[in-house]
Amino acid sequence: LAAHGYPEAPRAGDPIDGLTHDPGPDCKIFHSGTRVVGDRIVSSGGRVLSACALGDNLDRARTRAYAALAQIELKGSFFRHDIGHRALMSF
Repeated sequence: LAAHGYPEAPRAGDPIDGLTHDPGPDCKIFHSGTRVVGDRIVSSGGRVLSACALGDNLDRARTRAYAALAQIELKGSFFRHDIGHRALMSF
């Protein structure tokens, strides 16, 4: 999940909501561009969060990771929708 303005001028200080949502037992959210301000987690860099998931196959793992990201709200943020696409096409 990348911050608004990434990569040229990523915006910092935007609050991140949805992090208390349970992504499931086979999914983890990793922080890379976050910091705590008061009682909030806010963006502090370009690449803000990553979602990793397990599944019975690549498609299921990918679906779980994207579902976890969909629960997170960060104004102006975006993420790639093609991760694993080439690998899926080879099956």
